Amino acid sequence: MGMKEKLAEMKYKVTHNPSFTIKEQIGYSAGIFGNSMGQDAVMTYTDKFVREYTGVSAGRMTLMSNILTISGLIIAPLAGNLYDTPVPEGKKMTPTKWAMLLTPIPFAISSMLLFVIPSANALVNFLWVIISHWIFNTVDAFYDMSLTTTSLRMTTNAKDRKNFYTIATLASSLGSMLPGWLIPIVVDTTDDVNRQKMLYFIVALVFCVLGVTSMFAPYFTLNEKIRVVERPKKTSFNWDRESISTLFHCPSILIVFIGNLFEQIRSNSYTVLPYIYDEVLDQYSLKSLIDMLSGTLSYAGLAAVPFITNHFSPRVVMFGGYAYTGFFYAIMGLLGLKFDVTRLRKLKYLIGVIIGVAGMPNNAEAAAKKVIIGDATDYMEWYSEKRYGVPIRSDGLVSAAQSIFGTLCSFVKNNVYNISFKKTNYKAKKMDPVTGKLIAVTQTDSTLHGIYLIFILCGVIGNFCAAIAYLFDRFSGKRREAILAELAVMREKRGIKEADIKSELSEETVEAAETAAGNE
Repeated sequence: MGMKEKLAEMKYKVTHNPSFTIKEQIGYSAGIFGNSMGQDAVMTYTDKFVREYTGVSAGRMTLMSNILTISGLIIAPLAGNLYDTPVPEGKKMTPTKWAMLLTPIPFAISSMLLFVIPSANALVNFLWVIISHWIFNTVDAFYDMSLTTTSLRMTTNAKDRKNFYTIATLASSLGSMLPGWLIPIVVDTTDDVNRQKMLYFIVALVFCVLGVTSMFAPYFTLNEKIRVVERPKKTSFNWDRESISTLFHCPSILIVFIGNLFEQIRSNSYTVLPYIYDEVLDQYSLKSLIDMLSGTLSYAGLAAVPFITNHFSPRVVMFGGYAYTGFFYAIMGLLGLKFDVTRLRKLKYLIGVIIGVAGMPNNAEAAAKKVIIGDATDYMEWYSEKRYGVPIRSDGLVSAAQSIFGTLCSFVKNNVYNISFKKTNYKAKKMDPVTGKLIAVTQTDSTLHGIYLIFILCGVIGNFCAAIAYLFDRFSGKRREAILAELAVMREKRGIKEADIKSELSEETVEAAETAAGNE
């Protein structure tokens, strides 16, 4: 079968899919598009904006990140427990839908306020930033987890996940790329500080309007297809010992957690990227060009996911993607081994192209990881019924656990980043009160070397360690097929009549299920 026929087949599977409709696919994709747009604008650019324009010191940045971490550890389990609340059959307003309705507006407004400087007083500005950031993080957690939880309850057929999450990841990537492309280009059109501040705000306002509009789409289009089972011993808290035990008996979830820890370490490379372009390579606008290259290549990698996963498991995609990116960071490390900023600036286009090429697997990794998480919830349902006789699908717990562990990883990442960045002795640019322009600050070679080291070491260590972690995922191949086949039999026996599940119950899958049951 040629490429054209494969694309046509993929299109047919999406448009004639029994697991989800086109409306649901577009609705989910629109929501994650708007959410990613706001996240990228805040996470990529507020660090530089707050340090250089708002005047928040490095010490207060570290304090803020730790306060937000503690807050995140409280918010995630509250949201996850809320989303696992059993809802009567036929009732459409589930807790996840309420979150999709109520959070987009505060999410968008708080993301915009982070690019506002309320006064000339450093303490007032710090309080403004931390309050705005707290609101943003809180509503982002509720919205993000509502989407994740709903998606786990939409795709009952494991074979459909790769297409569903591939398209959703494409939308997420587009949402992330727009701020990455536009902000450096727009801000770099002037060297007047007040105009730069205004441009940051205007761009944030545009993304605010676009984001809040698309984030409402899931509320109007999505409905959960798998309902939370009412447990015999009902309490106000939706998780019990069996739920927690089932989560920690799922190897894939634990490996994703470990991989996320190293991914957070590598994300320091992305946080420091604006400084690499602006200070080390001395061409901030180059970031936009390289982001376009990286985005184009990452879309190519994402488009290949449905075909690659026909031959390789998601864990192989994760291992190969991280190892590939780590290899290119190692090359950039060799280029700067004997650090010479003049030489690096002569090689800036080469380094930029390497950065762009290194990002090719990013979208494919994001899609493959979502498939692994989706498969893991099926494994947990299978395991709990085998172990406890009750099919436990704590999708909110899975989302909360990801968020909690992600927050802990972010705590490690932020402290590593802030402490490392402080040790570079970076001097923020100051505004000339007469001309209104930034006063050029010449960073020392030691400072530039420190920034480059953060970039390289986090990229190399984070990528290679994450790649190694995914080698230990054993829920793949024939074992995965046998467990999913047995789960399909279990669901049918429980009276679940979804057409996409029943259609797969051939003699071969039943035989595989019986074999898996015998092995247990």
